[in-house]
Amino acid sequence: MPARFRTLLLVAVLFLPTLFLTACGRSAPPADAPAVDGRLEDGLRVLTFDPSRPDARYTIYRGDYVRPELAGGGPFSLEIAALGVDLRVPTATGEPAFFKVPDAGVYPFRIGDLAGEIEALEYRAAAYREVSAKEAAALLPSLRPFVLDVRTGREFAAGHLDGATLIPVQALSRRLDELAAHRHEPVLIYCATGNRSTVAGKMLVDAGFTNVINVRRGIAEWAREGLPVVR
Repeated sequence: MPARFRTLLLVAVLFLPTLFLTACGRSAPPADAPAVDGRLEDGLRVLTFDPSRPDARYTIYRGDYVRPELAGGGPFSLEIAALGVDLRVPTATGEPAFFKVPDAGVYPFRIGDLAGEIEALEYRAAAYREVSAKEAAALLPSLRPFVLDVRTGREFAAGHLDGATLIPVQALSRRLDELAAHRHEPVLIYCATGNRSTVAGKMLVDAGFTNVINVRRGIAEWAREGLPVVR
């Protein structure tokens, strides 16, 4: 095989996956992106605890709302003392059981005889950044981002940023097409305290959005700073 042809073939192997993802409207994940466990469904990270797994350490993102399940199914109890979590799955009411992880760190857990750790990492991506409420307020008049509120309708009605569009994080994956026109524009996202908006930020980046800005501590910090909201 001629050397020039081998070089062209190598270039194609290295770069065609990235070109394919871009053409499909998705960005290739950073080479150094950490591997996290579970899958996102309706804004929740579904984390499957497997007693047969060689280690009992699971990795998620700070801000995740986690819905636990047990490999093979069946009822179980999950305890995470550092988070005040004591869940019975399934719940007595039949509602989905979940817990949130508001801070990065390592959290020991126990499910019966299974003991291990959940490590929560800060989300990092080239197309994503976090700002304070004051920084967000300063960006609005100059950057003019698309403002996305990922809380519930009731929270939105109680007070929201001027010009914000409401798409609850639970519905975001199903409604991403509504935001397609803003894929390459600044998108400012917020929730109550910065947890759901972190989840939403990752969903947007994974969908190919190139400039996602998260209000790190949410509208709660916005209100504490005396910044204006509309009702």
